[in-house]
Amino acid sequence: MHNLWIPVVAIFVVAGLVFGNQAYSEAQRDAHIAATISERLDSQAPAEISHLTQVNKGYGVCGDYELSSAESGRFYYNHATKRLVLGTDAPLYHDNCEGVSD
Repeated sequence: MHNLWIPVVAIFVVAGLVFGNQAYSEAQRDAHIAATISERLDSQAPAEISHLTQVNKGYGVCGDYELSSAESGRFYYNHATKRLVLGTDAPLYHDNCEGVSD
């Protein structure tokens, strides 16, 4: 019975590391997107992002942003190319985010 605990504990440790790393990666991604939006709009305050939806098998993110100056809008960010587009008029936004339910 004692030898059974070692594999059980190992499975829980590995599962914790996998899921913890995924949550950390998503938090880093969100912080990077918010910083990129603020930089693009020449804002000193960080952008608040919300209503995030993953698209293109997880390679892209659609969502809303808001700055402290009451400026707000929608964005699309591609992880693979590190490309950010702001506004619903952008062709990349139309191609990737239209029809995506929040």
